[in-house]
Amino acid sequence: MGRRSGVYGFLIVACAALALGGLAVCQPLRAAAAGRCNSQTIDEGYARIRDYDRHGPGNSTAKLLARYADIAEVVVTMQEERQILKGVCSDDPVRDSFFAELAATIAWALALQADVAAKLNSSCPAAAQALPTIMLADAWLDMANIINEGNGAVPQIFKDVVPKVQTRAATVGLTLPAWADTSAYWRAGIRDKAKALAATCPSPTPPPGAEASPSPSPL
Repeated sequence: MGRRSGVYGFLIVACAALALGGLAVCQPLRAAAAGRCNSQTIDEGYARIRDYDRHGPGNSTAKLLARYADIAEVVVTMQEERQILKGVCSDDPVRDSFFAELAATIAWALALQADVAAKLNSSCPAAAQALPTIMLADAWLDMANIINEGNGAVPQIFKDVVPKVQTRAATVGLTLPAWADTSAYWRAGIRDKAKALAATCPSPTPPPGAEASPSPSPL
């Protein structure tokens, strides 16, 4: 996926450079970039997470670790897709709907990942609380970024995802702020406290800050 991001970035830069020389090859490059502005990858990620929600991973450590990795793959893919679409959908009227679906997919994924993390760390209650807390704070921030960019308007696709995060947050004792008060600074404070709590355990699985739960990036 990283290479995919680079390819589309290269197309945009190359076209800009060629345009200075008046070369007509820029037209097909622009057309390729415009054709890339769609929700196919996002829809696939959303469908995967919806399926994971419907079908639990089981209770064995191997199955839980496999599900954790599967969810993490979706989150990383969505993060990379957001960066791609920022470059190729800058003037597209449906751009906002793409980013809303991306945030909903990531937040839902992190909520499910929080469930798995709690089970994986059931032997140490501190980690079983701390790691889901980090993921749920990330999920809340990802949705807040969209809502705050939209002057407080909550996208329809968030309606089912918000309660999923709220319910789990209440379970781990995480107080979720109003959208307008949700920021990277708030999330950083939650992370610092949660990491300190998880550090009291011998060996949390997966460890705090693992790549399996990447941080949402604001628009």
